[in-house]
Amino acid sequence: MKKIKEYQSELVKWIGLVLVTLVFGFWSDWNLLSAYNLNSMIETATPLAIACIGMAFVFAHGGMDISSGAVVALAALGAVVIMNGTGSIVLGVIFAMASSMVCYFVNVIVTNKFGLMSTITSLAIMFSARGLVTYICQNTPNESISIANVDVTMFKRNHIFMVLMIAVVMIALGIIFNYTALGKGARAIGDNEKSAGQNGVAIDQTKILCYLIAGICVGIAAVFKLSSTGMVQSSTGNGFEMDILVCLVLGGMSLSGGMGTKISSALVGSLTYVILMKGLTIIGMNPNTVILVKAIVFLIIIYITTQRTNLKTLPR
Repeated sequence: MKKIKEYQSELVKWIGLVLVTLVFGFWSDWNLLSAYNLNSMIETATPLAIACIGMAFVFAHGGMDISSGAVVALAALGAVVIMNGTGSIVLGVIFAMASSMVCYFVNVIVTNKFGLMSTITSLAIMFSARGLVTYICQNTPNESISIANVDVTMFKRNHIFMVLMIAVVMIALGIIFNYTALGKGARAIGDNEKSAGQNGVAIDQTKILCYLIAGICVGIAAVFKLSSTGMVQSSTGNGFEMDILVCLVLGGMSLSGGMGTKISSALVGSLTYVILMKGLTIIGMNPNTVILVKAIVFLIIIYITTQRTNLKTLPR
């Protein structure tokens, strides 16, 4: 009984994922699990899951980010320019990760130095990145920049590669999150920043490393997003930050962070969210109504999480 109580939150997350799959599988006469729909869900889930796993480090110490959609657009813009200029997808991926890391590095440095709420700083990054992408794209002939002469099939249609990428990122960052000083320090800061500092946690350094990890993951997600559309335009990445938030809270992650934070929430939440959205589309729900359902689900989960954590879920 004690063991069940200890793992109750983990069980609830996985049971929720199974239930969503069964409900929409049955409702769609199991069309949800057809090869076509499974591949489609993998393509949708890959960038989302990778970004969420990285963002778990930011949420673990009580941080907040709402700039990921704009950063994805900026990283994708840099990647497509580098790819077209050099013909190298590897250099494009490296530049996407580097540019994303720079955005998050500026974010955390400004937050630490001036003591601002992370939400405010990420809002500034969001407007800056989105404004730059919009300006550049609107000054191109088709108001977009397309990939030219670079084969991105591996990031677009290779579903085995996509699943492997999610697995590699999850395992590597899961080890860091659960078994290293960085992951434990981040969660300690989420519980009590002052106490964590008094117990030897390097507060600023830990936050910087957490944001850089998030930057790497968002940069990788940007390459998958770019490859799926083949171009960058001013609307690239729109709503991605909200999708990440919905996935994380759907997976049971507390917005205040702390020792109770589980990196598995990022993966379970992403899979549940993608299956839920795909299921609603398959059963014929209007796309605008799907967006409304997404908002309602987000509000309900925020309310439940807030009640469960005694109104201490607001990020710092």
